[in-house]
Amino acid sequence: MVRYATLDSLYLAIKNGEIDLSANLPTFGGDEPIDVPEIWSWDPYRFMTGTCAADLILIPRDEWEGDVKYD
Repeated sequence: MVRYATLDSLYLAIKNGEIDLSANLPTFGGDEPIDVPEIWSWDPYRFMTGTCAADLILIPRDEWEGDVKYD
C-alpha cells in the first residue's frame, strides 16, 4: 500500500479511486474507536466514516453522533 501522510491524503485517494476502502487502512493518531465499523480511519481530531467510498466523509470527533468507546 502507498503510504499516506495525513487523513486528508488517504481520504482523497479513496474518493479518487486510487485505493479501495478496506479494514487495513492506516490511522493518524488519537484514541482508537472500538466496535464502530463505519469509522474507517482517524486522526486526533476527525473520523473518516461512511458505508462506502461514495458516501465517505471526514467529521470532527466532537460532531460524531454515534456511540464511540475507546480502548
